[in-house]
Amino acid sequence: MTDSGGDARLPLRVADRFFLAAHTGEQRLSARVDAALVALGCAGGLLAELILEEEIAVTPSVRPSGRGRCPDFLSWVVLREIRQEPGHDLRTWLEYLGQTATEKVRARLTITDVLREVPVSGGWRGGSAAAWRCADTAVRPAEDELELLFTSAETTSGSGMITVTDRLAEITFALLVRETGVLRQVRLPKHVARQGEYRMESWEPRIPGPLRTLINEVAAAHGQSAITPRR
Repeated sequence: MTDSGGDARLPLRVADRFFLAAHTGEQRLSARVDAALVALGCAGGLLAELILEEEIAVTPSVRPSGRGRCPDFLSWVVLREIRQEPGHDLRTWLEYLGQTATEKVRARLTITDVLREVPVSGGWRGGSAAAWRCADTAVRPAEDELELLFTSAETTSGSGMITVTDRLAEITFALLVRETGVLRQVRLPKHVARQGEYRMESWEPRIPGPLRTLINEVAAAHGQSAITPRR
């Protein structure tokens, strides 16, 4: 997956990658799926980031487990909330974080200059509204990101567990895109889509238990709601 080029910016994190994949449009971003699904994926991404950094454990309740050395302020805010309210399950945290996750991830992308706010007309009501566009030319479109992930040479061997953090972040991103319905809205060549499904099926049982549990909870939250992808 791509970072933001060769400058000093932080690499894109799981929730950032999901947010960008869940939106389309060059001059003005629009969501590929219902806003509630975008929020669910962003919330899952924020939790995944803390799991990958071993800042939280899932036992099955969510509890803090690290030293609080988060690489960005948003992750620290989420971790601080979990520290203040330990013991809730993943579904509770997905629902709670989902209330503001989209806006917070979008703000992080704006602060890091990946997104830029674009003022737009408020229409007949007057006033002004806001929209966003991608301002970082180093960020690949979701179609290119997913095709690269699904077709590039595998860096993990056999059927063993996947343990490399960067690889786990890529895989978690792909699984979140699948479980929120975003993948169905991304136009991939048929052979790439088939290869992606095969790889995701092979990856899922080989990622650590907490990440697998998170993905399953996102899938269950989607399945138990009335949320449907846009057509």
